[in-house]
Amino acid sequence: MTDHSRASHRLLLLAASASVAVAMVLIVVKALAWSATGSVSLLASLVDSAMDSLASLVNFAAIRYSLVPPDKEHRFGHGKAEALAGLGQAVLVAGSAVFLGREAILKMLDPQPLEATGLGIGVMVFSIVLTGALVIFQRYVIRRTGSTAIQADSLHYFSDLAVNLGIIATLVIAWFGFPEADGIVAMLIAVFVLRSAWQIGWEASQLLLDREVEGDTRDRIGAIVGAHTEALGFHDLRTRLSGRTLFIQLHVDMDQTMSLLDAHALGERIRLDIRKAFPNAEVIIHQDPVPGAPRVPVDERQDV
Repeated sequence: MTDHSRASHRLLLLAASASVAVAMVLIVVKALAWSATGSVSLLASLVDSAMDSLASLVNFAAIRYSLVPPDKEHRFGHGKAEALAGLGQAVLVAGSAVFLGREAILKMLDPQPLEATGLGIGVMVFSIVLTGALVIFQRYVIRRTGSTAIQADSLHYFSDLAVNLGIIATLVIAWFGFPEADGIVAMLIAVFVLRSAWQIGWEASQLLLDREVEGDTRDRIGAIVGAHTEALGFHDLRTRLSGRTLFIQLHVDMDQTMSLLDAHALGERIRLDIRKAFPNAEVIIHQDPVPGAPRVPVDERQDV
């Protein structure tokens, strides 16, 4: 294992542990605030934090498993455990949204004055600061590792920031004598949380379905192939992600008069250059013999 891989593994485990710790702290402080205020919006945030803790524990287990090296039964590694964790998060988050929607409807039907709103506002400010710090750290880890599980977790916590701001607004409005706002905002939070569950579940399912990697990856690979003057073109480029591992497959056109030894050497040079650009990639290149042709790489972007 390289130093870069070891550093990435430490960052992933640290981020997963930090997520669990933050969720636990928020559960305690929000439970105290809810018991003092009786706000269903705070209850919504408390339930969301409880789901966060479960999701973070699932993430932690999935990340540890995804870091297990390839074995005889899993030749491509265990990276898709992160996508499975993302699906698990989506289910938990969707379940919390349904519960929150039910509580919001009950609150709208029977609004009650809130108590200790100052305490509730203080708790939500504390939650925003703590959650914001966690999101910043998670974004740093995502840039360094590209982890699917941490990205899903970060998206969820980022949505929590908006939820917490909404709850502060609710408590302020209720303090001025409008308790009806509590149930209305709780319902909006439930819809917002449900939307987050859809986003997390969609991204996780696309990774499990081996969706083509987005962004400029294909163009960068084409430029790398084009930098080799002996390469006549390329086609059938396919990419997919499994955890943090990027799998790249492509066919490179080479002069049919080239010797097997030279063709192999050219393919290896291209492969190593792609690995330099994408350190976490597994690259497979097939050499295609063709008659002399213009030396301009062409990606046919075939559908199959």
